[in-house]
Amino acid sequence: MGAQRIFHPPLPTLAFFVMALFLHCPQSGAQQNPTSSVSPDRLDRNAFRTLFRQSMTYEKLADEAEASHDPKPYFRRLLGARFQLSDDDSANLKRLSLAYQGEIDPIHTRVVEIITRFHARFPTDVIGPGEDPNPPTELKTLEQQEDAVTLRYRDLLRNTMQEEAFKKLHATILESFGKPL
Repeated sequence: MGAQRIFHPPLPTLAFFVMALFLHCPQSGAQQNPTSSVSPDRLDRNAFRTLFRQSMTYEKLADEAEASHDPKPYFRRLLGARFQLSDDDSANLKRLSLAYQGEIDPIHTRVVEIITRFHARFPTDVIGPGEDPNPPTELKTLEQQEDAVTLRYRDLLRNTMQEEAFKKLHATILESFGKPL
């Protein structure tokens, strides 16, 4: 077998791809059933990760609009209105989203560092015979850390809400964001 030429996509795209790759790789060589359902924690992880990120995105957009002297205060209320959250629940979502992002950012920074180091192993974009083209296993550990942080913040949000309000929010965000990757 000869050398293989490799393609280097932009790092954020690659980081997402590598994380998605680990999600879909069979564990310990076990056969995966294509009709098997995704675990509830995996669906929650996808949904709440998206919810927390969207919350931060709308806050940043509102901040940028205010700084440009074209305020758009409705950005701060979009998710609350969309998911019919009370003012307190909406404020708690924003507060927890900010804290969540603070814990996730170092993990993402580490993922980019690992991927950059991985790319540096192949400076000519060629994987030579005998070279290991597999992504570093440390990425799986970082994915597990991110999953744990996401599910912990899901539980913190649940603890700040009335149970019925959380159940309603949970069902709505699973419908909106909980699709398997």
